[in-house]
Amino acid sequence: MTYAPVNSFDEWTPLKEVIVGRADNYTAHYVDASFQLFYFDNVQPDVDATAGQPLLPIPQQLVDELTEDVAGLTDALSSGGITVHRPSALGKDVDIQSPSWDARATPALNVRDNTIIFGKTIVETAPHVRARIFENDQLKPLFYRYFEAGSRWLTMPRPALARGSLDTAYFDRQGIDVSHVTDADTALSIDGLGLELIFDGAQCMRLGRDVLVNAANRNHAMALRWLRETLPDLRFHLLDGIADSHIDSIVVPLRPGLMLLREPKYLDYLPKPMRSWDVIYPPPMDESAFPDYSAFGFNIASRHIDMNVLSIDENTVVVNSLYPQLIRVLDDRGFTVVPVRHRHRRLAGGGFHCFTLDTERAGGCEDYLS
Repeated sequence: MTYAPVNSFDEWTPLKEVIVGRADNYTAHYVDASFQLFYFDNVQPDVDATAGQPLLPIPQQLVDELTEDVAGLTDALSSGGITVHRPSALGKDVDIQSPSWDARATPALNVRDNTIIFGKTIVETAPHVRARIFENDQLKPLFYRYFEAGSRWLTMPRPALARGSLDTAYFDRQGIDVSHVTDADTALSIDGLGLELIFDGAQCMRLGRDVLVNAANRNHAMALRWLRETLPDLRFHLLDGIADSHIDSIVVPLRPGLMLLREPKYLDYLPKPMRSWDVIYPPPMDESAFPDYSAFGFNIASRHIDMNVLSIDENTVVVNSLYPQLIRVLDDRGFTVVPVRHRHRRLAGGGFHCFTLDTERAGGCEDYLS
């Protein structure tokens, strides 16, 4: 296969090439302090039950069903003429270790999290969760091919993720006490290190020349500074603590002038030009619409995960077939909806936007906000 340099500036122009993640051997969550703090809004107080048992197994049947649904996404994209690449598969029960901590590695499923494509540049980010620190190794065979084809390839400073690296300011501002998580952290500290640059790709939403960036604490603020200094041709707009981390289940631009938005209260976080855009508010979903994992674990994603859709172009969008309410709304607005089944999105922690990394779209560095 002949590769071209990456080219992806936005979330909606025609999708030509994409990486779809792998769920193979995703047999456990490693529920250490870095995992708990990252998913704190969703997993508390359930995660308290795992104290002293950091490895939370996922039943093989659910892994098989998740793998089957990811294959369905791959088939739907391929049948639409989109070139689909896959990461290398992670081996079974791969344990990893740094000088400060150990963890069980996760496969490269939510590939949106540890990489951002900014035009012709690949940017590997600085993971929040220790178990994910080597996840992009499964993507490196693809990145090298893109690099050899002429792509620019950058990497944020790799965080040590030692004890004390994570900023709890987002929770502190809300009066939420997370000390029982930080106090129980078994990782070792590094003398003099303090807070680090830590950031996920899904904290960004790309709109051509403009990029929305959620920064909820000092970890993220350092990353925003790095982005601005490293990519000065782009305009990075601070969304000041719109969420604790990811934003692709809060604000999803479908095309210029139209977006999915979780609730009206989030409008005030957005740049002023976006506040006049047309808005689709997703129909509510209640807990009964999702599988119950209480027999062995808990949901790590919120019940809003199904607004995590993937646009193929300005008029075509991939939506979970198990969210017929949103399918009807989008259909009424004139969209062509591609329904794909995704059963275990709350257990896997991601939807179709999370599972994909679009490496080529037809759009350029357009100015959609001036």
